[in-house]
Amino acid sequence: MKKISYLLLISISLIWGSQFFLVDLVIHSIPPVTLAAVKAIIGAGTLALLYIFSGQGRKREPVGRKQSKSLWGSFVWIGLLEAVIPFILIGWGQQTVSSSMAAILMGTIPIFTILFVKLFVPGETISASKWISVIVGMVGIVILFAPDLGSSFHAGNIAGDLALVGAAVSFAGSLILIKRLPPMSSILAMRNVLAAASVILVPLAFLLEDPLHVALTPTQILAVIILGSFHAGIVYMLYNLLIQRAGATFASLNNYLVPLIGIVLGVTVLGDSLTWNAVAGLAVILLSLALGGFEKQKRP
Repeated sequence: MKKISYLLLISISLIWGSQFFLVDLVIHSIPPVTLAAVKAIIGAGTLALLYIFSGQGRKREPVGRKQSKSLWGSFVWIGLLEAVIPFILIGWGQQTVSSSMAAILMGTIPIFTILFVKLFVPGETISASKWISVIVGMVGIVILFAPDLGSSFHAGNIAGDLALVGAAVSFAGSLILIKRLPPMSSILAMRNVLAAASVILVPLAFLLEDPLHVALTPTQILAVIILGSFHAGIVYMLYNLLIQRAGATFASLNNYLVPLIGIVLGVTVLGDSLTWNAVAGLAVILLSLALGGFEKQKRP
């Protein structure tokens, strides 16, 4: 169980950590809300096909009409908290906040998650090792971006900083709602979440942007398809599976790995230089992950 949880965590982090390369290919050609809407639609479609061809589509989920309405309410809220609200806040906040400061502020997701678990998930215990893991991981993120922080602090950024903290709170809230979903197929659950997000994002795209006049090259179209199918569809299925297996707090630790993987890919693929803070940050974040699974290791 523990090995599977770590494998899921690393897989999720690799997928999300690599998305920045693909986003760079398309971000100047497709508006951000439109991109989010297209990703959600493709992700929902990918999981719908996977649900059918995996054979799970032949099984009826044992839910009544009343429970079904309640579930769809949960899917809409998860879609809002996971895809819609944070996307808008991040897009607005990063107009005035540096990427290094944004990574640190988004690194507060595990902190908010562990607080929300304490308040709203009575079945999941918060051990000392989990608290220490979250704090150590946050230290690792700060070390990772330490050289860039000097120019990141000034009073004019407070609104952007608050927007990114709001996005972190939103992501943490979605983790709790996913954890509280009843036992059901991870594919089905996240298909419905992405479908709900699509219903919200598509009108927003038409309201705020001009999605019908987007022109993409074949390479960019392929990048968008990959972003939708893997970085929205498959990864959210794995994310839900990890939350149900290992809990919301452990799953939230991917937010410490994602920027680290981005740096590692930059070094190995783009030839970026490896700095002292990247090595030190790697060591501290790996220690955080080890502490995050310590309690599970002690159990038979």
